[in-house]
Amino acid sequence: MVITIIVGIVALLLGLIGGFFLGAWALRRSMANADLGDQEIIDMAKKMGRNLNPRQVQMIRQQMKKAGNNPPPLLGKRASDKGKGKVSAMKKK
Repeated sequence: MVITIIVGIVALLLGLIGGFFLGAWALRRSMANADLGDQEIIDMAKKMGRNLNPRQVQMIRQQMKKAGNNPPPLLGKRASDKGKGKVSAMKKK
């Protein structure tokens, strides 16, 4: 009786954790493959308080296309990103 309750709780926890990571993976894939039109990009930028000119919209489309070809990993960093973003104490001075 106690064993089945423990097994049930462990299975529930594993299912929740697995479901979360599966959902996060699916969301990243769908966002990476999303194809937004120019007007959708402009509307999204307006919601964030920005006005974009046509050149900026084109740059965003190029960045989205580039990101769609190489979506970020679910956990951790890419091998090519290691060491980026870190500023050593010597460089700050």
